[in-house]
Amino acid sequence: MKKSNNPNNEKPYYSFSDYTKNKFKMKVGKISINTNFGCAHKLNDGGCRFCNLESYKPPYIKEDDIKNQWLNGVKNYKERYKKYYGYFQLGTPLSKFASKESLFYANELIKFDDCVGLMFGARSDMLEEETLKNLNDLARVNDKEIWLEIGLQSSNDETLRFINRGHNYSSFVYSINNIKENYKNLIICVHIIFGLPKRIENNKIILEDKNDMIKTIKDISKLKIDAVKFHQLDIVRGSYFENIYNRYDFPTLDEDFYIELISEVLGFTRENIIIARLTGDSLGDTLIAPKWKKSKGEIINSIIKKMNEMNIKQGGLLKTNL
Repeated sequence: MKKSNNPNNEKPYYSFSDYTKNKFKMKVGKISINTNFGCAHKLNDGGCRFCNLESYKPPYIKEDDIKNQWLNGVKNYKERYKKYYGYFQLGTPLSKFASKESLFYANELIKFDDCVGLMFGARSDMLEEETLKNLNDLARVNDKEIWLEIGLQSSNDETLRFINRGHNYSSFVYSINNIKENYKNLIICVHIIFGLPKRIENNKIILEDKNDMIKTIKDISKLKIDAVKFHQLDIVRGSYFENIYNRYDFPTLDEDFYIELISEVLGFTRENIIIARLTGDSLGDTLIAPKWKKSKGEIINSIIKKMNEMNIKQGGLLKTNL
């Protein structure tokens, strides 16, 4: 790939902030909502091995009342935003154990004037047809957005088994196709984690290689998804991976590799997919590894700079029309 002579640090991908500015003519924030439903997968089968829910919980969530969580979030971000999404982020708010209460809260929050829509953390194997229909109707009746933030993490079934994801890639694809065919008011955002392990060999954790990670984004670019979030694997306190990190040789991604990886991955990402996140950030003192030196903002700026230097734009490395 040839070097670019472009002196400007132009953003070579379709960011979430660009999407919201184009649609709402302003920056839009997200307010995390905690329903305390927990994780249905954790109750059923021990949960994903990388996860500790507390590592994602924003500090402004200090009480159980959902409306007050919203108001506290607005107060926390009022200097930065005027409109917000309510993000039912923690646990599995759309499992069969929680969806009725989640929908009750959703009907309350979506009526706030400063709410442009709602986002729900979701699992492809736990979305029920009645819940999807109710969410689709909620979006249509209120003329507001409903996002399904669906975890996939990898399209590699070996990896999915090792991390105890609880479903395979083909069942994920079936769920996505069903939603897009039958519930057209819903927006799908897929979550991907890079740096995941797929097996143990001779006391060493074997991570997905670069080809595995690029294959995942090529695979999901073939689906009718609307957005994607990229995360690096963080080893966090209280997770299953904390235990095997202490027992085995468990490498993690360094920041320079991640910057180069994401720069290339975006080249294989279909150009109309919204890039909702480029890097993750575990909260508080929960992070064990990797301990990167660059801030989140510096990582993002480095990705933009690298893409411009290498003349890569989102979707530009795809060889066929998907």
